Amino acid sequence: MIMVVDRRHAEQSDLGFADSPEAFADHSRVNMYMHHDGYPEWQAVQIANWLQLNSTMDGARLAAKLVHDMYYDSCYLYNNWINIDHQYTYIIWTGKKDMWVSCWDNYSNRNVFVLPPEKINERYETDMEYTDFAKETRWQQQQERNAMWVKKVD
Repeated sequence: MIMVVDRRHAEQSDLGFADSPEAFADHSRVNMYMHHDGYPEWQAVQIANWLQLNSTMDGARLAAKLVHDMYYDSCYLYNNWINIDHQYTYIIWTGKKDMWVSCWDNYSNRNVFVLPPEKINERYETDMEYTDFAKETRWQQQQERNAMWVKKVD
């Protein structure tokens, strides 16, 4: 699950960015469920890579572009972050030039990290084939992979 929340809401919490997503549910501009690979080594790095290209936008614009660029066949929008079983909830904190992302593990009910995008990459990036958001969206990437799979089957 990916949420987009203005950081001023974290200022009202004793735990700040490290608080549970439940504390910010009413303030999220989008609740985007990503069905596959939500663990930090994949999804956090995808978010970090995407933010490094889209870090100067306000929260409303960022949320709309997030849905556009991250959408693929197994993602859904929900009116609340808790309406579906998922392990990790990522919050992209907007409202100032420096972007931050927090990761909450719903199964253990704990904060995993609060980091800027470049630190996420330093900690979690591996040799996986991440989306190159400078060249394509997740939808385009999926369509290319589907076309390659059909060619192999033929």
